[in-house]
Amino acid sequence: MKRAFLLIVIVAVLIAGGYISMAISRQGAQAIPGLLVQTNNPEASVSAVTPQKGAIFFAFTAVALGSVVGMGATIAVIFWLLSRGVTKVKQERTQGFVFTLNPATPNSVGAILMRRPLLTAIVALIMLAILVVVVIVTNNVLGFSIMAVTVALMLAPVVIIGGAILLNRS
Repeated sequence: MKRAFLLIVIVAVLIAGGYISMAISRQGAQAIPGLLVQTNNPEASVSAVTPQKGAIFFAFTAVALGSVVGMGATIAVIFWLLSRGVTKVKQERTQGFVFTLNPATPNSVGAILMRRPLLTAIVALIMLAILVVVVIVTNNVLGFSIMAVTVALMLAPVVIIGGAILLNRS
């Protein structure tokens, strides 16, 4: 019963909106009391739609809907991957995570970096690229010195990890 009532209300609102739109387009500002025409130029009027204004509206609507669908799909994939990871972890035996760079300790930062050193380098380079773009866009002189320090701090672990990998392999 509630669904039918909701459907009837939605249909009534759509019919009323269609009538108002048709009345404004046929009779102008006199169709609705209180509607004031501020200009006769159709490009500047909010109650007149030109082909260019209509095309721009549909383009913006398509971009907005596409962005919403894309964000929804991205969030769905992220949550699916997280759920898959949680399921996989629940099936493994319980072992605490250790914040140490020692690669010999299982389930530690060092072990993860040892298994996937390329991932560490890629994350560091992406962060560096974001920092470079921010500094270039803001055109900040202080930002260049901050960027130099950040580059040094970001590249130091990559060099240390790379050296550890090379020493382990030889």
